[in-house]
This record gives sequence, C-alpha cells and structure tokens, in this order.
Amino acid sequence: MTKIKRYQITIVSNIRENCDLIPLISLVLILQIAPFSAWSDCDEDSDVQTFFDRLSGTWQGEAVTTPVGPLPYDISFKRREPFWIYGQAMPGAAVHHWGFYCEHGELWLRFLTTFRGNRDPVLLQAISITDTQTLFKAKTPAFLQVKIRPGQTHSSFEVMHHGERHVLIELKRATE
Repeated sequence: MTKIKRYQITIVSNIRENCDLIPLISLVLILQIAPFSAWSDCDEDSDVQTFFDRLSGTWQGEAVTTPVGPLPYDISFKRREPFWIYGQAMPGAAVHHWGFYCEHGELWLRFLTTFRGNRDPVLLQAISITDTQTLFKAKTPAFLQVKIRPGQTHSSFEVMHHGERHVLIELKRATE
C-alpha cells in the first residue's frame, strides 16, 4: 500500500470520529503530499538527474570574462534535497548563489548576486536541455540567459545579456 493511500484511509476513518479536526487533517495531508507532487515529475527525467550528478562536487576555476576582468571562481555544489542543488562562490566584490531545482518536471535556476547590495534573486527556466548544455532564460529581465555546460572534469557557465557574452566562468573539478 502506498504512503498516500495510507494517509487517505487514516483521514477517512478519523473524519468520522473527529469532524472538528477536518481543517487540521487537510493541512497535514497537503504538507505531506506537496513536496512529493512537486518533485514527482522530476524522478523520471534522466536529463535533470544527469545535470545534477555532473554539477555536484567541488570546482576550482576562474571567471575569465567579466566586466571588471578575470576573477578567481571556486564553488562547491551540494545536494540539499533530491532535486535541489546549491553552490556559493565569492569572486570578490559579491557573493554568487546558484540554486538549481526541479519542480513539476521543469528545471529552474535561482541566481543571486550580492553585487552593489543586491538582494533580489533572478529566476531562470531551462528552455533547452541536451547532453552537453542546458540553457536557462529569465522572464525578468528578459534579456538574461545562462548556458551551463556541465562535464565530468570541466564545466563552464556563460551569462549572456541581449545574446552577447557578459560573463564566462571556466571550472575544473577539484582533486581531493
């Protein structure tokens, strides 16, 4: 018997005995099922799983192209949930937060740079996933795209504004 069916049977039997607890029981059921339903479409998506597997771990490298010149760029990506991976880099004048997650079968990037005191993350949706590259596009600002090329030993992140390269980050997997 599945976990959801057990909850349904338990709730039905409790409703008969405790009608005044219906709102509380409903809330508990929603909280138990919500993460499952958000990630259930992601379980079968091998492209997302491959993306997370390739990106996981510690990387060392450089932001070779930036508006202020080359900067060191070391980052470690760790899984926080089955379909959520997070990494943080400190290239100098800002902290960069990279959060990738899958929800309802869609891969998303939540990116935050603290440059100039910024505290507003940008949400980008994967619009193309291949074996070699994933392309993310923001709705706001619409000119922003990020290409991620994750590999076993080398990866690159390319941030584009209006279709032109703004930042290029080249990474090598760190040796333990």
